[in-house]
Amino acid sequence: MVSPAREEKQKQEAQDTLERLSPAVCRIFERYLKRYFAKNFHGIRLARDGAPPEVAPDHGLVAYTNHSAWWDPLIMFYLSRTLFSDRRGFGPIDAAALEKYSFMRKIGLYPIEQDSSRGAVHFLNVSHGLLNEQMTSLWLTPQGQFSDARVRPVSFKPGIAHLARDAGQVTFLPFALEYCFWNESKPELLIRFGTPLNSVSERDKPLDDWQNQLQMALQTTQDKLAMDAMSRDPERFSALQSGSAGVGFAYDAWRRVKALARGQKFSAAHEDDKS
Repeated sequence: MVSPAREEKQKQEAQDTLERLSPAVCRIFERYLKRYFAKNFHGIRLARDGAPPEVAPDHGLVAYTNHSAWWDPLIMFYLSRTLFSDRRGFGPIDAAALEKYSFMRKIGLYPIEQDSSRGAVHFLNVSHGLLNEQMTSLWLTPQGQFSDARVRPVSFKPGIAHLARDAGQVTFLPFALEYCFWNESKPELLIRFGTPLNSVSERDKPLDDWQNQLQMALQTTQDKLAMDAMSRDPERFSALQSGSAGVGFAYDAWRRVKALARGQKFSAAHEDDKS
């Protein structure tokens, strides 16, 4: 049980992050991202049997994922706005990076000093303070560094386990990300959510058990998504967003001329997508 003094400390440290969040800037950035993703991905796809579960309104939400690409923070913001739009989304970012991109404070990011005890305490205080607010979500990459999606075993830094051990009513939801090429010149972005863990129902679990269970929950989710990815079957997914298609200007131009000569409608896609 967290003491009232500790809870007040957490609230105070989270206050700056709460006050800087700008719904208007979030809407603008969301619109920008949808256009940006459409230019860079053939599709953003969610596994049909890996959709996110319902999370109780009186629970905080911590969504955590593998960290394999530069795109990950942008994807997390996009998912928080499209799949959990009823919640205010937040996430930590390296303090030095936030100094360069200060506007990100307005979309819910808060600074963390990497690899320091002071930074770890600040992360926990701000995160708990945010989760104690109504209808919030945190989005984390607990590996703490880039790691290939196929690396096993999945290994986390200890921050998320400390957060889970001391959390109140919070749902911890693993989700896996993969970026892969199928049959188009643009990559596919694949997403799968896993089985949630409830901090309240397992409050007395030791820290090491939390660490192992959180890691295994994500690893299992990643393994399932890997099978989906290797199938190269769009029928396994629902499309969250469709992007650009085509294999190159010269080749597409020739295909366009042939379609026109045959009286057919031109499609830039290398193959028809039934999803």
